[in-house]
Amino acid sequence: MAAKEVLIWPDANLSKTSIAIEVIDESVHALVADLIATMEYEGSSAGLAAPQIGIHKRLFIVDIPPQDNNGNGTNGPEAFINPEFILKEGRLHWEEGCMSIPHERGWVTRSSRVIMRYLDLNGVQQEREAFDYLAGCFQHEADHLDGKLWVDYQSPLKRNLVRKKMLKLKK
Repeated sequence: MAAKEVLIWPDANLSKTSIAIEVIDESVHALVADLIATMEYEGSSAGLAAPQIGIHKRLFIVDIPPQDNNGNGTNGPEAFINPEFILKEGRLHWEEGCMSIPHERGWVTRSSRVIMRYLDLNGVQQEREAFDYLAGCFQHEADHLDGKLWVDYQSPLKRNLVRKKMLKLKK
């Protein structure tokens, strides 16, 4: 387990669609460990998706303490493999940040309640209901698997401003 470099937008790798994980083996467990180590190393973050470290597999981790979302959270960092939403409802308009767009935030509208189907680290299919903060986080991280970031929901003017700041930051 080792912390990895987080790709910074507008890195083209962040725009790629990830592929499904067919077999949950030691490489997947190692990837989860790397994602957790990276998230811990980088500091305050609710989640991290594999594409953010350049691995285009449909996997993300989320760590939202239940007390931070009215009891609806995770028990430490949890892995979600091949996630798909089977229900999205309600409306949550909130300000998002992202480890791939450091020091910037933008307003995004998401569903306030979701039910997500996924595989756990044992390869067992699960369903998870989430609301508010956890629902928003699931949607944010799942967007990464489809090559989408919160900045893609912004106006061209805001996107261009953030792009310039990220390019300057990368120098």
